[in-house]
Amino acid sequence: MAAIYQTAYPRIKSDITEDELGDVYTPTPEDQKFALRHCKRTSASFLGLLIQLKITQRLGRFVNLGEIPKVIITHIKNQCRSRVTLKDLQTYYTSGAKDRHVKLIRRHLNIKAYDAAKTSELAQIWALEAATTKEALPDIINVTLEYLVKERYELPAFSVLERICQAARAEVNTRYYDQLCGFLESESRQCINDILRSSTGLNGFGWSTLKNEPKRPTPRNIHAYIQYLEWLTSLQTLLPTDLGLPPVKHQQFINEAKALDYAELMKLKLNKRLALVIVLIRHQYAQTLDNAADIFIKMLLKMDRSAQKLLEKYLADHQKQTDHLISVLSGTVKVYLDKRRYQCRKVAEPE
Repeated sequence: MAAIYQTAYPRIKSDITEDELGDVYTPTPEDQKFALRHCKRTSASFLGLLIQLKITQRLGRFVNLGEIPKVIITHIKNQCRSRVTLKDLQTYYTSGAKDRHVKLIRRHLNIKAYDAAKTSELAQIWALEAATTKEALPDIINVTLEYLVKERYELPAFSVLERICQAARAEVNTRYYDQLCGFLESESRQCINDILRSSTGLNGFGWSTLKNEPKRPTPRNIHAYIQYLEWLTSLQTLLPTDLGLPPVKHQQFINEAKALDYAELMKLKLNKRLALVIVLIRHQYAQTLDNAADIFIKMLLKMDRSAQKLLEKYLADHQKQTDHLISVLSGTVKVYLDKRRYQCRKVAEPE
């Protein structure tokens, strides 16, 4: 279920400000000219027509008088200086004049009536298109709303739109379940059935093992981790490289699978059950490989830090010896240079 406030579905706010009354619900000179072409200014029909017009401009649909806040009725009444009473308006809303005005307003605003058969069929097509790449019901509703407005259709009740979008999402998801199950051959289907025989499955590898995040490899559990990775590898090799799911659907199916325990999983329809297992196998395999890569990188970083510390210790331990060798070398060079200078001077002196 989607709350109406989570969507772009137009609605009348419960706390209408003076600014909103002035900007949204004040009849323009053009609005009043339109009403005067069909009613007398002093009649209840004139006020009723303006109220219907302003509400439809705001909501994109027609509503009953009881759904319109009194503050809006009073504001429009004051703006056109009408003396019509609420009882007169109630009489107008139950008259044939009100229905005739609905048709006039549709022509004036260039909107088409929402037909329960034809328009619903179009809305279903738009909702199916949106549900192909979206999972959140408010998102699907918003896309369908956008199409209805673009095509100049009067909006249906929110409950009608919600039911259409819910049905579209269920239909699209069922198609994806069938698509995933279509990838299974006899061998891969048997492997998944083995997983689902019980919560722990055969040889300790079942739904619980698959669903639970594997423990990160340590020296103590490295053998169990390798067994788990080998098991996942044997499963994922039976699946196609690309599952053909949009990212949003892929993540949603993963979240659904992780949220189900064994009893809840077994209550699902067969194709959905198998589809969730397929998606979770692929996800857990990728996650396990990522964890192994993280551990390997951390091991390399740890080795690098250890090597750096050993190098610093080696340099510190041999610093005195290095200093002594440099001192000896420096002295040797100095003696050599002094001897060369002495010999040069001796050769230069006359005998």
